[in-house]
Amino acid sequence: MAETPDSSPNPPASLSAKEKTALGFDTRITRRDFLGASLLGAGGALLGMAAPGLMRSAHAQTVPVPLTGLTREWSGWRSDAGIGIGDYARANGNTWNVVNDSKAALRNREMDALIAGAADSGESYDLIVVGCGIAGLSAAHVYHKERPGSSVLMLDQHAIFGGEAKQNEIEVDGTRLIGPQGSTGMVFPLQRAKAFGFYSGFYEELGFPEAFDFQEPQNLRSDMLIPRDVWSPMHIGWEQSDIGYFFEGQGFVKNAWHNGWRDAPLPEAQKQDLTRLELSHTAPRRADWAQWLDSMTYRDYLSKVMGLGPEVSKYIDPVAAAMGCGQGADTISAFSAYNFMQPGVVNYNRDPAQGKGDGTDDLYLVSFPGGNATIARRLVKHLIPDAFAGERLSELILGRLNWNALDRASQPVRIRLSSTVVAVSHDGPADSAKGVTVTWLREGKLYKARARAVIMAGQQHANKHVCRDLPRAYYDAMATFHHAPMLTVNVALRNWRFLDKLGIASARWFEGFGWWTSLRRNVLVDGRETMPLDPDKPAMMVQYNPFIVNGLNDIAQTCTAARMQLFHLPYADIEAGVRTQFQKMFGAAGFDARRDIAGIVANRWGHAYVTAPPGFFFGKDGQPAPREIIRTRFNRMAFCHAELTGAQMWETAAEEGDRAAKQILEII
Repeated sequence: MAETPDSSPNPPASLSAKEKTALGFDTRITRRDFLGASLLGAGGALLGMAAPGLMRSAHAQTVPVPLTGLTREWSGWRSDAGIGIGDYARANGNTWNVVNDSKAALRNREMDALIAGAADSGESYDLIVVGCGIAGLSAAHVYHKERPGSSVLMLDQHAIFGGEAKQNEIEVDGTRLIGPQGSTGMVFPLQRAKAFGFYSGFYEELGFPEAFDFQEPQNLRSDMLIPRDVWSPMHIGWEQSDIGYFFEGQGFVKNAWHNGWRDAPLPEAQKQDLTRLELSHTAPRRADWAQWLDSMTYRDYLSKVMGLGPEVSKYIDPVAAAMGCGQGADTISAFSAYNFMQPGVVNYNRDPAQGKGDGTDDLYLVSFPGGNATIARRLVKHLIPDAFAGERLSELILGRLNWNALDRASQPVRIRLSSTVVAVSHDGPADSAKGVTVTWLREGKLYKARARAVIMAGQQHANKHVCRDLPRAYYDAMATFHHAPMLTVNVALRNWRFLDKLGIASARWFEGFGWWTSLRRNVLVDGRETMPLDPDKPAMMVQYNPFIVNGLNDIAQTCTAARMQLFHLPYADIEAGVRTQFQKMFGAAGFDARRDIAGIVANRWGHAYVTAPPGFFFGKDGQPAPREIIRTRFNRMAFCHAELTGAQMWETAAEEGDRAAKQILEII
């Protein structure tokens, strides 16, 4: 049941009374938010880059404050319009309670003294999987398929499985809207996806269709091109959408790429650099091209190899970061940019004779209404058939989860949620141990269970705290993994006639809150629409907002500073930012934030993407890449996560889960 919203809203003081009313701050949407005083002090300083001493004392994504004490207002938990409805209500990203538990139990090690006294659950399993994202679910699926009679327990700290493959739902004027919280997109057409390495055999194994049809817009007054996904037109597929580029003081410039940015208020040299960035298809040839790209930052490639000016990096930074690199050109390896088909490096290893031309020309994404939440639900359906009723894809997407089916003692696979694993260790000397013990925190109490083996399907920033008896080489390798945050915002609109009037389906801007948002044509599921695509009807628009930090020359400090910006951003400021930005950009076309915004759901992901600096993929100074150490099973522990590939997609997550499961199958 939804909570009653605060009766005395308190929007940011920077807005005048007239602005608060005009933007709709007296409507039924969350208003007030706050953080613990300790976080405000550190976060505020870092947000303004005004605490260099504190920055220098940071260690591998750590600052000397507890980062606990968050309340439910931080996540927007005052009304349905702030958190959504359905299976994913109160599971919008890293929520206040998840952050509190993980920071206290893992980062701050507050539970260490209590682990020995954890209550013994009396349970014993063949396998325990820590983490219920795509990698963990895939690992459990592979293991269960080979050992259907074996017992498996899956543990996850969130209120629902999926990792970042979750969704938000809001009902607006009788229409159910669904948007992704994070992970989204399958690469099509399938044969081309295979040629480029953007494919997983799990796709066919899980019984997804070989092709999809997309809905067509209705009742348009303009000849508007609406993309099939939100990501591609960010840059790599700009021709797939009518895009408006918003400039302060001028308004929108439509489809700036179509004529070389002729109408944009930019210096001529910058327009020429942007054009060269896009049209360059003659990358330097060399046999060691991959290792060479991994030896430099993407910015160095753009400036030193291509000879482009610094403004080009500023243009491409949020594109690269949002699409999967986490940070911008100043930080990431040029090979990381290549993985996500960024301009300038996209043409490496593209052999037209082998069907590997420029993939940005014909590859496209199929995104379910809630993104890859559908893939996670499909995996759970295979593991626990009673979790969802029906077999059709539409029933899986639109149906409701049977919560009671997840953790029943009578079934071979069990999923236990809201359980933060705090310790994993072998029972006795690792090289001779016959099992492992796993300890977790649930509702303020510690519990433990035993298993013959464990698969750690979470990120290395957590594993380095949780795994208690690894060799030093593993901890050193885990410490090299640094993660960038992401803020995914789903904005539920009562209508989008203002976009139809402007003749644009996507918008990019360069100042203010956020940087990109877009409509999309949803796939038809079992032959029917899941949501309307009519400018007079409700729609969900998504924003993927990275936090770019340049100039620190240290990846740990860069990622820490970025994450502190995310933690310092209260829900009330997110709401104000969205309302103000939308009103500024779209007001002249008839948009009214008070009338037209029905809900705003914010999903904070503190460790959204592993950020891969030079040397991440192929190592440095003749030493192997640390990720290869972690991929090696340590006795009865195996590790899997998409971050180990440096390219976090559902396909790589599934492949990592498959590998880890097979490593465990070798010993039990």
